[in-house]
Parts: sequence; C-alpha cells; structure tokens
Amino acid sequence: MLLAGVLSGCNQTLPGAPTGNPAVGECHLIVSPEQFDAVSEPSPPVACGEAHTAQTYKVTQVPAPLSGQGTRPGQQELKALTARLCDVASLRKYLAAGERDGTTGLAIAAYAPSRDDWERGARAMRCDVLLATNDGTPRTTTLDFKGMLTGPDSAALRLCYRQELADGQLSDDGVDVPCTEPHTAEDISAWFNLESSVATPAARNARCLPYALQFLGVDALPAGITLRPIIRTVNGARTVRCAVAPFRSSAAQSSPTQSSPGTITGTLAPAGGQKRG
Repeated sequence: MLLAGVLSGCNQTLPGAPTGNPAVGECHLIVSPEQFDAVSEPSPPVACGEAHTAQTYKVTQVPAPLSGQGTRPGQQELKALTARLCDVASLRKYLAAGERDGTTGLAIAAYAPSRDDWERGARAMRCDVLLATNDGTPRTTTLDFKGMLTGPDSAALRLCYRQELADGQLSDDGVDVPCTEPHTAEDISAWFNLESSVATPAARNARCLPYALQFLGVDALPAGITLRPIIRTVNGARTVRCAVAPFRSSAAQSSPTQSSPGTITGTLAPAGGQKRG
C-alpha cells in the first residue's frame, strides 16, 4: 500500500521559482529538510531523466472557503486538505496501476502557492509522488513515474516479500521490499483474513488463484509459477496476502533472475518486462 500523503512541517515559504502555476509531469530535485517540510516548494523543474526526488502527478485548486482568503491559510488548514486533494486513487491512475498491482516505497507530498503567489491570486495545489525509504526519507531517482507500472521499470515500485529460509522451509511472513531487491514472493494486491475456511495452504491457494490469474493476465497458472501467500500478523490480527513466485528459475530467463538460493529479483507482471518462453 502507498504511504499516506502529508503536508508536514512549518508554515514557511522558501525563496526560489514561482509556485503559482505547477504542471503535471514536472520533476523536482528537493534536497533539504526545509524544502520537504515547507508549505510551498519553489525548486525549479528538472528533466525527469535526471536526478530528482519528486514528480507532480496532479494539480488541483484549493477549494472554498479557504480559496477566498486574501492571505494564504496556515499550515494546519492546508494540511487538512492533503488527503482529499492529493488522493491515492489519482496517483494509481497516474502510475497506470491495475487492480492487482501492489506498490511499495511511495509517499505523497502536497505544496501550496507561496504567500506572494497566493496574494497574486494563485490557488493551485501541487501533488507530488516520491520514492521513499522505510522511514519516509525521499530517495533520488531518474525514473519517470507516469505510466510506470506498465513499463519495464515497474519492479522498482512493486511490492515483494523476502522470507527467511530455515530447514528447507520459507517463513510464513516476509520483509516488504521493492521487487528490484532479492525476494521470495510478489504481492498481487489481494488480502483476506486468516480464518478457519482458509486454515490450510491448499485453501489459501484456492482463494488466491483467481487473483493470481488476473495479475498474470492468463486463464491458467503457467508452468514455473506458483502461489506463495504470505501470512502477516498485526496487533494480533492475522491476514493472508496473496502472492506469486517462480516455481523454479532458469539462468536463461532475463526477468526475474536468480540472485541467491531461494530469492529472485524482478517482477512476474507481464507488463513489467518478464519474458517467458
């Protein structure tokens, strides 16, 4: 799942480029904590093929009654708008995410016009997506996020799991990692509660199978691909996260590739660039 979008930090405006007319698809290199935390973000756009930390996936307008204020509203008032204006559904559309595409390592940031631009009439809210570490720190990238989940670089955004291998058996749960890192299973964005009707591995596989076929875009599970559901326990509640994995790996495959015993890198999603014979 995506990290919740926040408009955090202090109610400050930093010097830089005009903030009143942002555009969808622009990329920005934001390098300081002050820039990340500011209500307005004035860094000039950079080419998305160059190093950047943020990409604008949506531009919207501050709604009434705040838009009618002559002086820019405070940080708390603008923060309250973030989840509604910079929504996850719009981001998934920008990424070209399908129903079964699980993602990880993404964060949302929202930026309002500077005080000066607000007083000149600007009301545009800029919604940015960022690659982020587990603690929320943005990471520099040269990837263009638009439509990325249908392209060859989609593994960088896809959610995979790395399980522990002990006595020839993989652990029930695993660490969340992007699919570009070594992993043992790939999430297919279908979760359900672990209850008596799915207490056995066979029952869990049967429940996950239709989602796996939808994810792979096939009518029957291909040879060499298996179901590998993850069992996750959070605050005592146990859920099953449907996942798929190669049943075996061949050195001739270009993606996913074997990186160490029991782990692979890459994605099984057909649009992600996997080649199967």
